[in-house]
Amino acid sequence: MSAVEGFLAAREIWQTPLLASLLAGAMLGFLGVYVVLRRTVFVSAALTQISTVGLVFGLWLEEHLHVEAEHAHHQLAMAMGFAVVAAVILGGLRPRRLPAEAVVGAAWVGASAAVVLGVSRLVHAAHDLGGMVFGNAVAVPDEELWIIAAVALLCAAVHLLFQKEIVFVSFDHETARAQGVRTWLWDGALSLTLGLAIPASARALGALPVFAFLTLPAAAALLLRVRLGVAFLLAGAFGLLAAGGGYLASWFGETPTGATMVAVAALFLLPGAVLGRIRG
Repeated sequence: MSAVEGFLAAREIWQTPLLASLLAGAMLGFLGVYVVLRRTVFVSAALTQISTVGLVFGLWLEEHLHVEAEHAHHQLAMAMGFAVVAAVILGGLRPRRLPAEAVVGAAWVGASAAVVLGVSRLVHAAHDLGGMVFGNAVAVPDEELWIIAAVALLCAAVHLLFQKEIVFVSFDHETARAQGVRTWLWDGALSLTLGLAIPASARALGALPVFAFLTLPAAAALLLRVRLGVAFLLAGAFGLLAAGGGYLASWFGETPTGATMVAVAALFLLPGAVLGRIRG
């Protein structure tokens, strides 16, 4: 049996993880245009870590208060809740005396310390945390595929209906405020979609691919110097292709899936870099 025949015969194994990867890659690539242009590329790392605080808190409730998962908040729902609140707060803060990177960095450091302290109080559930945080694109349950699909659908609806307002507030905040636009509302809408997309994708794919898909496809699209609307479409397409191509390359090459996806995503930077070199 050839490698291709073996791959097709194992469809039940790779079908769900591949679909989840494609959805996550396209969604994160699209949202990454905002992240890159707003110069908050490390927000994904901070929100991933904050969502981990939610996971630790949920495990602590189960272990110390004997709260069963099926009767309490689902672990992923807990992570999303923490990430959404943090995203709204970080998205709404525009400090005048500190750069945005300082605020994001402080959030990441604080969340990291909280995770370490929380894990130190876990006895039986600590071994479950690694799989929850780092994900596994090779084995994604159907339930998590549907969660990613629902989040992707919500993000698409929000940004299709209100893209003009979100873009205006994101890239010309002072003018929008001067014209009486409710900047807090549209900043919150963007932050909400990021807060939902990051933990849902990280749970399935892992933190490294999420950070890469929020950065590399958008950067590749923007390097081509196209219009902003086209950049959004290209970034989503690049994210989808990097996720799908990386998954297939890891299957046939027997390499780590997450790292292979990141490597494929990085390849999309080459056309823009070459074009920029030619243009001088």
